[in-house]
Amino acid sequence: MKSKTLRVGALISLAFFSLISFELAAVKKKIAISLSRKEIRDMTTQGLNLVFYIQIANSSSSPLYLDHYDYRVVIQERDYFSLRTTLEEPIFVPAGSNTLISLPVKVTYSLLFEAVPGIENEARVGCYITGLIMFSDGKKIKEKVPFAFAGEFPVFRGLEVELHPLEINDLSLGGAEFGLIFSWKNLNSFDLALGRMTYHLKLGGRAVAEGQLRSGDTIEGKGEKKVSLPLVLDFFEVGRDLQSILQQPSVECEFSVEGEAESAWGKVRIVASRKETVAIETKEIRTSN
Repeated sequence: MKSKTLRVGALISLAFFSLISFELAAVKKKIAISLSRKEIRDMTTQGLNLVFYIQIANSSSSPLYLDHYDYRVVIQERDYFSLRTTLEEPIFVPAGSNTLISLPVKVTYSLLFEAVPGIENEARVGCYITGLIMFSDGKKIKEKVPFAFAGEFPVFRGLEVELHPLEINDLSLGGAEFGLIFSWKNLNSFDLALGRMTYHLKLGGRAVAEGQLRSGDTIEGKGEKKVSLPLVLDFFEVGRDLQSILQQPSVECEFSVEGEAESAWGKVRIVASRKETVAIETKEIRTSN
């Protein structure tokens, strides 16, 4: 009975001293790390940058230097990539103050789809970043602080354009008035509010028009929006033979658009183009000799 009592006492003592050691270690830690915010940047149909902004609080009376950090990104329980970085110029963390740093995660969709098959069909992807940040006093490592933060990002599929028949309103030896009709198709589950957009138009392989599209249109998630773009061509500038081209029942049309849009995930880059043969529909056409 006495032996059993001694063993129980020893276990209690061990637990007590372990608790004291843990508390002392916690007190000893002078660096606290927390997630300030997350941001998505440079989103295109090729990929994006997911940036974690991390707040570093140095509660000690001495300055420290962030020398290097290791972290890995896990997506659907699979390692996407890992990174070990030693900074050429350590980040100065003053005593008794907060310092904000950023940890960027570059997501390339082609690499992601290869690493995590089937994820290309998802609208949004959850992930987490975990690692270790090491601080020194300028000579040797003083603190090693682990961290783990969760995040998410979309699989951006962009916008598509669909061309409709050209609507010729007027045609003469001097030029033509017509409407270029196209539809936006939003392939994403979230809305896109179009900002400044530039377009280029080729007819019959020849560049005939370029300019700005109106901004402010919102294309709903998985939705479509039809747009009519009125154009006036001067054949003395673009070529007299374009008159005969527009008198044909169809024409090869190449239309490209580039610009930006706002979304729930921030700004996105829009690049869309379509090249196909479209029908020509004429109203009351006058021709002059």
